[in-house]
Amino acid sequence: VQTAVATAGLGAVSTLAAAKAGPFTVHFWAPMSKWLISGASFLDLKRPTDKVSLPQYTALTLTGAFFSRYALLVQPINYVLCSVNIALFISSFWHLARKVKADFFSPKLPPPPPPPPP
Repeated sequence: VQTAVATAGLGAVSTLAAAKAGPFTVHFWAPMSKWLISGASFLDLKRPTDKVSLPQYTALTLTGAFFSRYALLVQPINYVLCSVNIALFISSFWHLARKVKADFFSPKLPPPPPPPPP
């Protein structure tokens, strides 16, 4: 199928089909599915910090940073993988920074006083 589409003379579609990191390879579909993780992270940017997991967002932030570099070292160079990992790094770092600020640098409010007895 890839050869048929690539040699059909369909312009950009044929060029994409013939690419080493095109839609007939894992190099294309793995980053496409990873956009769901990045998208979910962007949709939760206003999530309360008590609902943000420090270990989870540390792992996601480091994953975004490491694999952004990795995507530029593999052959074929995978710019789609690089872009999704940059997005993952940015959104995860945002959550991580908010969590660290709330847990370690913001003043803690005292608990409210108990209600008076009836």
